[in-house]
Amino acid sequence: MRKLDRRGKAILSVAAAAAVIVNAGAAWAYWKLGGAGTGVAVAGSAVELKLQGRSDDGEPLYPGGTAGLTVTVTNQNAFPVKITSISPGTGRVTADSEHRDAGCLETGVVVSGDVLAVSWEVPKNTIGVFTVPGGLRMTNSSDSACQGATFTIPVTARGLSSAS
Repeated sequence: MRKLDRRGKAILSVAAAAAVIVNAGAAWAYWKLGGAGTGVAVAGSAVELKLQGRSDDGEPLYPGGTAGLTVTVTNQNAFPVKITSISPGTGRVTADSEHRDAGCLETGVVVSGDVLAVSWEVPKNTIGVFTVPGGLRMTNSSDSACQGATFTIPVTARGLSSAS
């Protein structure tokens, strides 16, 4: 084995000192450059859906009959929604102005069930129009002047945000 001379020892000492300084600097930078702080994220607000229920113009209602319930859903949210059910809303079912003026006050029109299961996707910031076949029925208590009318029906919807 060969012995290091004085010059070799000096080079080895300088290299070892340099390695210690470089590693110490890296360790100091690691601890110094690690960060901490607080971040802020703001959640958006959900906008209530606008719903409009109408009788299907192509399928007139008559006492004892059924027709489609057409629902227009306006989604002004920045995310899509999925409507899972439609139910009767609060308020009166009304006939179009022509039939109302002719005496159609007691429409006899009702939503066919307490809850109608649906699966409607409404993309963000759009309007969707959907129909529930047989979603409306007219009872025998309707006024004669209601024959052939188009009806506006208050409805409510249940749903959730959708990942589409």
